[in-house]
Amino acid sequence: MKHLFSLLFLLCLSNTFGQFALVADKDSFVNVRSGRNNKVIDQLPNGHIIYCFTDTDDWTTISYAKNGKNYSGRVVYKDRYQLISNFRAFSVSAKSGNSITLKKDSLEVFLSESKFEPKKHTYNYQKESPTQLELIDGKHYWGKDGGMPETQYGKISVKIGSKTIDLPKEALEGLYEPSFHKVQVNYDAENDMIYIQSVNSDGAGGYDVIWKIEKGIYKERLIAYGF
Repeated sequence: MKHLFSLLFLLCLSNTFGQFALVADKDSFVNVRSGRNNKVIDQLPNGHIIYCFTDTDDWTTISYAKNGKNYSGRVVYKDRYQLISNFRAFSVSAKSGNSITLKKDSLEVFLSESKFEPKKHTYNYQKESPTQLELIDGKHYWGKDGGMPETQYGKISVKIGSKTIDLPKEALEGLYEPSFHKVQVNYDAENDMIYIQSVNSDGAGGYDVIWKIEKGIYKERLIAYGF
């Protein structure tokens, strides 16, 4: 299993809309350039997931993770990446107050939420604001900006024909206040990849999350926040 990581936006962006995308360049990689002098600062191979904001002209501001660290920069020309939302989309087949099921042919994705139980966790508080949470169970968390979570992911499962895959505990931990209003599932048939996306929060603690399932095996999650 690949390392689980999050994307932290270091640029101050307003009135923009971000989306997850894949590097998809004819040269099999894309150059990442500095936002100041357009100097090449990195290269990403095809298939690398990025989170991008479309800028003016041909430039796109991106954030991404590599070797467990967070980076940001810009790429030139929008044909250097492919939005994950452009892959074949699943349709909602069932929905309730605390779960949703999406289907596409023989593929099915189920997500549910459960109540957060404060007594089952430990907490660290911010030194500057002792009433504000900083860590839950010793780790960063998403969905509440310093407050106590109310809900969390209960389960995410992927059904491929007769086979069902339950995403592991570490794929869901630290993700609070899930919302099923903006769940999106896309299928890259050529590479047999399923991508599950959701936009979650109670407001100030907003974050985007995406899970990647490759050839029936859960691989990684990415979290975009701070925008």
